[in-house]
Amino acid sequence: MRIAQVAPLYESVPPRLYGGTERVVDGVTEELVRRGHEVTLFASGDSNTSARLIPCCTRGLRLDPSVRDHVAYAEMIAAVADVPRTDRRRCRAHVAVRFSAARMADAYESIYERVLDAALVR
Repeated sequence: MRIAQVAPLYESVPPRLYGGTERVVDGVTEELVRRGHEVTLFASGDSNTSARLIPCCTRGLRLDPSVRDHVAYAEMIAAVADVPRTDRRRCRAHVAVRFSAARMADAYESIYERVLDAALVR
């Protein structure tokens, strides 16, 4: 499956210090990659991940002395600057094929079946 994970920008993923949410995002992201999923992580640029990293700011905002506003919505908006140039029809067609309710349900069922089969083997 192709999965997008979005982390808060306050800390890197995984966090160097405190960062409960970032630690959870890291654990889930790494497990999804380990299971063979195509994962994209939207996080700070100093993050360390096996997933494809899309940096939304240079480093975790809490440790960046140049950042005064730790709620850096502008940083996230800058990361999606290409959205206005996106061909909406192509994007919609892609989403209709890749993310239909039926396709997503099939994918989840497949994952659940593998999890249950693995649990029964133990």
